[in-house]
Amino acid sequence: MTPSRLWLKTCREQSPEARPGRCEIAFARPFRWTQREIALLSKSILIAAFLTAAGFAGWASPSAAQEAKASAAAEKLPADIKASGKLKLGTSASVGLPWSSIKEGTTDEFIGFDHDLTAAIAKKLGLTLEVSNMGFDALIPSLDAKRVDIVVSGMFDTLERQKKVDFIDYAIGGSIMLQRTAMENGPAERDQLCGFKVAALRGSLEAANAGDISDKCQAAGKKPLDLKIFPDAGAALPALLSGQVDVMVGDLEYLALMASEHPDQFKTAGETFNAGVAGMSVHKGSSLGPAVLDALNELMQDGTYDKIFTQYHMPESAHLTKATFNTATVDK
Repeated sequence: MTPSRLWLKTCREQSPEARPGRCEIAFARPFRWTQREIALLSKSILIAAFLTAAGFAGWASPSAAQEAKASAAAEKLPADIKASGKLKLGTSASVGLPWSSIKEGTTDEFIGFDHDLTAAIAKKLGLTLEVSNMGFDALIPSLDAKRVDIVVSGMFDTLERQKKVDFIDYAIGGSIMLQRTAMENGPAERDQLCGFKVAALRGSLEAANAGDISDKCQAAGKKPLDLKIFPDAGAALPALLSGQVDVMVGDLEYLALMASEHPDQFKTAGETFNAGVAGMSVHKGSSLGPAVLDALNELMQDGTYDKIFTQYHMPESAHLTKATFNTATVDK
């Protein structure tokens, strides 16, 4: 039905008591614009034409502007990644929340600040995220072997690691000691770890730190700490609870969350240490680095970063307002 016929039908339905033929007469009467209406219409047309010519039409389409920004970041993608349509992420879900984990009751549904933020970056770049879960110590070797394109797993940006990879820094990380809640006379600071059994994850910065502390203990004539290396937190935490180890040294955000959620089992001890930037790592010199950096900064500007940050209860001390490239200037 044409608009005019629809109008006629509506008129008849809404005015059933009106004189027969009234709607038909109104419908047949020729329509005439007044001089004032013609002047206003002409003025409106001129204003619209001016705004379009001056480029103001973009104001009415913010989504188009956002797509243009995303396209600019995607233009920096390496040709092979762009052609594949995928961003292959390497992560260690055993690091645990808030960084990375697997949803309870599933075997392949990844959650956490790292996963969700990388998924948002992939979307910005027009790519589909493909996730590979592995041990923390296998992350950079997998990147070197090109089995993955990017590693995101709460990893510290360090000068030593920068020799092999480039980092896009996205949060502030740190380390802390975790003990059993019932433990008495435990070490209150790192320099008191001499003689204690200490758990750390394989390939972690904390494991390297523990070795240095043990050397200092021996140099001071004290017993070295007994370092126990575990493949992941899922193996280290039961060892701590059972008394196989006295202390676990590890990621500040994860261990603080464990102590907060299970105060009857765990408590943190001492001051935080190893404060520094956590980075997403990519192949050294790859143009994927600048592409990810641009996309991440867009997410920080449009509120997506803050939304994911809040969703996973990241501590305020970990928050960044701007992503940076290879920020670390010293090794821990």
